[in-house]
Amino acid sequence: MVGTVDGSELTAGAAPGGEVTLVVVDPALRAQVLALAPHPPQRRWSGVPGDTLGPAERDPAQRPVAILLDGRPAGFLVLHGGVSAGRFVRPHGELLIRAFFVDATFQGRGVARRALALLPGFVRALDPTVTRLVLTVNVENEHAQRTYTRAGFVDTGARYQRPGGGPQLVLELPI
Repeated sequence: MVGTVDGSELTAGAAPGGEVTLVVVDPALRAQVLALAPHPPQRRWSGVPGDTLGPAERDPAQRPVAILLDGRPAGFLVLHGGVSAGRFVRPHGELLIRAFFVDATFQGRGVARRALALLPGFVRALDPTVTRLVLTVNVENEHAQRTYTRAGFVDTGARYQRPGGGPQLVLELPI
C-alpha cells in the first residue's frame, strides 16, 4: 500500500478494484456524499449520510469521512472523539467509528476492506493521540463482523444495546 497524508487524506495505491482514498468531507463533496446509501436492508445498521452528516459537521468532536474510489465518493463513516457518542462512553485515546458503509453500487470491490486498512494511518495523521479505534456492530450483521475481523478488529467481549438498533458487539483495533 502506497500512502500519502496531507493532514486530511490518505490514499491506497491503485489496485485491480481502483484506488481507495479517505478524505474529510468538505463542501465540494457534500452533495455527492449525501447521495450515497448501502443496500436497503443494511440501512438499519449504518443509516445514511442524511442521518449523520449534518450533526457530524456541527460537532467539533466528530469528523465525517468520505471513502473515495478513483476520486468518486463510494462510502462514508464518522470518526467520533470526545467523551461519548450517544450512550457509548470511551476513555481518552479511543476514537469511535460510526455509520460506516459502502454505497450499494460499489459493494463487492474490496472498498470496505481497503478503507479499513487505510483508517489507522488516516486517524494517526488527524490525531496522533488516538491509540485505539472502536466500533459497534449489530450481532445480526455477520458480513460486517467478518469484514471488521479481517481488518484486525477484535471483539472486546463487551456488549452495547443501541437504542432502536438492538444488541451490538464492541470491537477494537489498537493503532
